[in-house]
Amino acid sequence: MKLSSLLIVIAAFGQSHAWTGRPNSNVIASNVNDGIKRHQAKKVTVLLDPSSVRGGTALEMTPSSSLVTTLVPRIGILTSTLLYFSPFTAVRQASTTESLNDLNPVPLAIMAVSSLCWLVYGLSVRDPFVTLSNVPGSIASVWYVTAVLPLLKGSQLQTTQNIVVGLSALTINLWTWLALTNRSLEQVSSALGLFASALFIVLSGSPLSTIKTVLSTKNSKSILTQLTFAQITNTALWSAYGLAIKDKFVYGPNMAGLGFGLIQLALKLVFPSK
Repeated sequence: MKLSSLLIVIAAFGQSHAWTGRPNSNVIASNVNDGIKRHQAKKVTVLLDPSSVRGGTALEMTPSSSLVTTLVPRIGILTSTLLYFSPFTAVRQASTTESLNDLNPVPLAIMAVSSLCWLVYGLSVRDPFVTLSNVPGSIASVWYVTAVLPLLKGSQLQTTQNIVVGLSALTINLWTWLALTNRSLEQVSSALGLFASALFIVLSGSPLSTIKTVLSTKNSKSILTQLTFAQITNTALWSAYGLAIKDKFVYGPNMAGLGFGLIQLALKLVFPSK
């Protein structure tokens, strides 16, 4: 997807109300009052807190919080796309030269499953920002895995295959269990959010899987610079958005990811790539 096309899609959500996962509280209140007037003889029970499905509580909208819940996630869609595409150059180079060099395949293997889980969570809570931010990554990460697998050998190949197959098996079994058991929408969304959060925390820390090599060689070349900066920027924005909408499944893993990103940055500064 071209950047201009992505910007058009993001802008469209600023004007469209066709699919809004987090409706405006004033609109809800107005609808409730109208309903009470029409049905004064009946007891009306209305869910006023859509964020409860996401593990949060109601948010009182202010000008500043409105900015965080509209502008920040739109920028977050761009930063998420940059995060997912940050390994693109390294993977393309490895595929062209048929040599992995210092490229770490572990984050790519985890990304392939993590991005898909976040896409499904975004769909379950009907959040266009969470959903759109993971569509490019779900596609790109599948290509990353298929591109690097032929270049892997020995224990590195086995580890990568085990990660992809193992995480995919956990994901498929979770989705099957949620579909075949009598679970409420809130329970399903919470389970999906918890699982996606756990995977994202693992993904954010996976570049540090080579920390032993970095410390022993005093060379941080195995930690991608583009991925580090994209991770810090992206997780900072999504942490702010998650806190604003009080969704622990958004701000929790992103705050952890921000911490891991800062550790990667510190390693890059202390042990520059050679």
